[in-house]
Amino acid sequence: MEYTITKKKIKNFILRIYPDSSIAVSVPLHASDREIENFVLSKKAWIEKTLEKVKKLKDDSIKILGKNVEKKVIQSDLERISLTDRNIFIYSKNIEEIEIEKKFLEWKYNKLKEIIEEAIEKYTKLLNTEINYYKIKKLSSAWGIYHRKENYISFNIDLIEKDIESIDYVVLHEICHIFYMDHQKKFWSLVEKYMSDYKIRRKKLKS
Repeated sequence: MEYTITKKKIKNFILRIYPDSSIAVSVPLHASDREIENFVLSKKAWIEKTLEKVKKLKDDSIKILGKNVEKKVIQSDLERISLTDRNIFIYSKNIEEIEIEKKFLEWKYNKLKEIIEEAIEKYTKLLNTEINYYKIKKLSSAWGIYHRKENYISFNIDLIEKDIESIDYVVLHEICHIFYMDHQKKFWSLVEKYMSDYKIRRKKLKS
């Protein structure tokens, strides 16, 4: 069994298995070769089981914030998700598919929530208005819906696939419905007043 060893200022031994099935062991600075070998051997059954799971996991090409990235699942104690220009790394102790999807959905919700809240704050101030609350959920045929009676907005969770400028447009669009419920000239004039390039952003939503 091949594996890489990295000595660090840590107290415990840490073993990680990556999507390419490579094995990495981080150990305390004072760890001896025998101690490292015994540690890896003690994890043999777990390593074999995990390697089998990793083989079943395929790296998926997905779209996040307007960019095509590779989803990488990594067995780790870190329990976090990290987005780069080319990849989204999902670190988790449990790499069962259902658990990974659960963690990923939660991450998408929280990431989109940050972007939407910033945009809501910006445009409600600019238009001197407010909404009672908003929801993020799966919508079948819209990016956003303004509910006039309850004065709230529903946003499609799939907006996380679009770039921030497009998400920004959807927020402004729905807030403008507070003043005009239809899509007549006055509505679009209001949108254009606060977003001169809204037509470009709107077109990108369809791509």
